[in-house]
Amino acid sequence: MAVATAAGLLLGGVRMLRGESPQPRQALNPAAWGSDHVGKPVPEYVTGDECLFCHRADVGPAWTKNRHQRTVREAETDSAPLAALKNELSLQPFAGEVKLLLGGKRQVRYLKPAKGYGKLELLSVAWTPGTPTQASKLLSLDQPHWDPQKFNDACAGCHATGVDSKNRTFSSLSLDCYVCHGDASLAHSKDPSLMLLAKQRRDPARMVISVCAQCHARTGHSGSTGLPFSNNFVAGDNLFRDFQVDWSPARIAALNPADRHVLENVRAVVLGGKEDVTCLTCHDVHKQSSLKHHRVAPGEICLNCHDSTGSKKVRKSYEVHSATCGY
Repeated sequence: MAVATAAGLLLGGVRMLRGESPQPRQALNPAAWGSDHVGKPVPEYVTGDECLFCHRADVGPAWTKNRHQRTVREAETDSAPLAALKNELSLQPFAGEVKLLLGGKRQVRYLKPAKGYGKLELLSVAWTPGTPTQASKLLSLDQPHWDPQKFNDACAGCHATGVDSKNRTFSSLSLDCYVCHGDASLAHSKDPSLMLLAKQRRDPARMVISVCAQCHARTGHSGSTGLPFSNNFVAGDNLFRDFQVDWSPARIAALNPADRHVLENVRAVVLGGKEDVTCLTCHDVHKQSSLKHHRVAPGEICLNCHDSTGSKKVRKSYEVHSATCGY
């Protein structure tokens, strides 16, 4: 084995001296490890309220403002998106029905509970926040109506918890602890290493990336349902046993910089077997901070958002659009 390894290294060195390209590493099979919950019932998971009983001091104070927890939230009566509806005479009847808001920086959608359990109706009208160069505005004002299917078919998988792909229902709004930490064993209160993504353990990069990619790999779809989100993924599963993504360089290069850097990192892990950088290397989810990425060694992936020289504090100006999310 050692002789073969040395011979391989020597051959690679000779090729480099000759100016030849090194032999490409064969891509891994993303679906070759782990298990899944495709088509199975949603587990009876520990809810976030139960988690915060113990984590009320460390996670609790900031959790109500966390973007993961606020992806679907109550529509405050004085909020700018709701005020915009109320100021439009033809939309005032709809404004009185709005109970929830979806989205944030780039676009906000209006929601109300549907008649069936675990379902929401989505208003066809959207609102975009203002920018330094453009005022906020309402979109799709022609023929406003409540859509009883859109949220359940396209949005719920990344904006709700305990989603049942078969019945198009969910168990709770926004993202609960279960979405990232999985079906927790109660024994983890005595042994934190039993909890997925706990500080006391080092989970494989492919497992970590599956957790984040279930929502942030926005160009994929479920192979079993065709929906733009996975079929009953449970953190700890292999997402890519069911979730299908176009990994081709041409497809990824055509994406906006934000989505491109996500898929490049995911591809490096699930196809290339890299273990050194995952989403959590740069992002602290509970603190809503990405300051850690300033400490990561520069690499090609950095060029999506930063120049090749200069401080990482300087970021290129770019727009983010998503066909999956409709903006």
